Amino acid sequence: MKKIILRGLLVLVLIEGLWLAWWVFGRSPEAQVRAAQANLIEAVEKRDWKTLERLIAPNYTDAYGHNRDTAIQDGRKYLSGFFTLTLKTDKTTVRAAQKQGLVTTMLRLEGNGVGYSQMISGYVNQFTEPWAFHWSNPGRWPWNWQVSLIHHDQLVIPPHE
Repeated sequence: MKKIILRGLLVLVLIEGLWLAWWVFGRSPEAQVRAAQANLIEAVEKRDWKTLERLIAPNYTDAYGHNRDTAIQDGRKYLSGFFTLTLKTDKTTVRAAQKQGLVTTMLRLEGNGVGYSQMISGYVNQFTEPWAFHWSNPGRWPWNWQVSLIHHDQLVIPPHE
C-alpha cells in the first residue's frame, strides 16, 4: 500500500514538474509578453519601484526625453499622491515574436488621492487612442522581458530635462 501511495506521489510530482517546465519555457512569446504587461500594470498600481526598475529596460527612452531612471523618478513624483490606484485596460492587442513584442491597450486610471492625482486621472482618461508598449527580451530566459518604449500619440508633456 505504501508503494502505491509513494508511486502516486512521484507521478504527481513529475506531472507538476512537466507543467512548470512548460509554463516557464513552453509558452509562446505572446503569452510571455502578456504576462510581462500584467506585471508592469500591477507594479504601477502598487507603485513598486523595484519591480518597475526590473521591468523597464536599461536603454529605455521615449519622446519626452525620459530614460529608465527619469521615468521612474517622474512616476514616483506624479503617482505618489494616489492613495489607491487601479489601471483598467481595454481593447488590448498583443503581438510578439521571439525577442520583440508590442502591446497596445486603452488605459483608464481609477483611484483616490491628493495633489496631482485627480488632474492626472482626468488627463489620461480623456485619451481616445491606445497606449503602445514596446517590449524586448535581451536575455535567454522567458521572464527577461523589459519595456523599452512607452508611447501615446495624444500625450503631450514637456520634454524631461
